[in-house]
Amino acid sequence: MQPKITSGTRRSAFLLVVATTLVAVLVSAAAPTYSLNTRRTGGLDDRGFPSHYTDNRGMQLQLCEDGTARCLGASPGDLVAPDGEAFYWMATAHIRTKRGPIDVEFALEAAFAGQRPIVFDRLRIRGHLKQRGRYILQHPYGTTRFRAITPAEQRNVDFTVDRHCSLERGGPCNERITNFLRARRHPAGYAGFGGRRTLVKGGTVRNSLVLKARKGKVIGRTNRFAIVGDKIGNVR
Repeated sequence: MQPKITSGTRRSAFLLVVATTLVAVLVSAAAPTYSLNTRRTGGLDDRGFPSHYTDNRGMQLQLCEDGTARCLGASPGDLVAPDGEAFYWMATAHIRTKRGPIDVEFALEAAFAGQRPIVFDRLRIRGHLKQRGRYILQHPYGTTRFRAITPAEQRNVDFTVDRHCSLERGGPCNERITNFLRARRHPAGYAGFGGRRTLVKGGTVRNSLVLKARKGKVIGRTNRFAIVGDKIGNVR
């Protein structure tokens, strides 16, 4: 069973509702201006969270909290105010380069702001690159530019952007995720295998990550993601 994913900074990041760049500085980000199919967002459960979200290819994902390794061991008891959290969907990847590694996370997450239910989408880039400067990450939903600061820092890339998703049907739900990435050969009832990285499909622009340094030099790439997602609707 994979370990549960936790983060003490998620609520504060959401409440700012801005691009939070701890020690990395966002230069610019390009992403599609459309979003999930919010007309097909599910009704609220007894905790105040939508029963599911739907992407533009018709995949419907509920909160992944059945206690299995596919959901990283998460259960309903993990989504309790004020610090609980759970994921409708999450895609993580690791890029190795000669300058060092970075980890990338996309997620659609349920959490609390105090006692109030909230849902937000996340792009997070973290790691350590030996050479400071500007970098470009091409990803399934567009392109993001970020900086690595002085290599003397223990983690010189620490970049997070959280964007609000409405809890109501038809309300706005981010400007990044349009289609949930899913394992190319996903298990029945799930979008992926939890903590195991696999080839994926479903990206808006591509199904991979490409990391570029200054002047566009490619220094790393991967096409394998670990996918979390519990399906209630199927697409091929």
